[in-house]
Amino acid sequence: FLQPVKMSLAEALDLETDGLAAQAGRIRLVEASPAMITTAALTVALSLAWLAVPDRTVDASIERDGFHLFPREIGGWQQVGPPEILDQRTAQALGADDYHSVQLTNPSMAANVGLFMAWYADQSRGGVHSPEICLPGGGWEIAWLERSDITERLGADRPFNLNRAIIQKGETRMMVYYWFQQRERRIAWDIAAKFWLMVDGITTGRTDGALIRLTTPIGRGESDEEAEARLFDALQDLMNPLPRFIPAS
Repeated sequence: FLQPVKMSLAEALDLETDGLAAQAGRIRLVEASPAMITTAALTVALSLAWLAVPDRTVDASIERDGFHLFPREIGGWQQVGPPEILDQRTAQALGADDYHSVQLTNPSMAANVGLFMAWYADQSRGGVHSPEICLPGGGWEIAWLERSDITERLGADRPFNLNRAIIQKGETRMMVYYWFQQRERRIAWDIAAKFWLMVDGITTGRTDGALIRLTTPIGRGESDEEAEARLFDALQDLMNPLPRFIPAS
């Protein structure tokens, strides 16, 4: 614009346009390779899939009852005393948005069952810690661990996988049940829980989840099967009130 002698755009940019039409015409002679076709199809499919993904800026607040409303009596089990309050260091390491730690007693059972639940509204910044990591930190050794599918035994309408473990500290032995809850999924393996967390985060924007753990001491002269029977009985009674506090949808 400032030159005294006005130039065309091609002259100003020093573009060589001679034979450009002939060169452009050669595009029709290019044969698409299988790799090019596959790449183009994937690009289109991923673009459409991204457009189909629901809005992930959903309200972070999820409708649920706080654990402070958890019933003191579930089935044949009753809460013993007030809920346990974790010390500041432990609570900070846990990082849960809500937790519940109580002892349950049943007159027909030989020992109590400990119930611990931790709920996280957003696991994208940390989330559930596997007991396989934190139990040894508390001085407990995992003597035996098995991942089990109890769907049929429990009569559940959805797959129910959990971890069955025996832990010990000195001469004290305990039987443990624990699982990770990702919406309606009950998952034993922590890696699988992380996978479904990623899936839910992409498809629905939900990143909430929970850890549920039941423990009971194995008494002297008591078999592992007898101790596990207590856990299973408490687990059955826990299933009814649980959705109020750990929502699946």
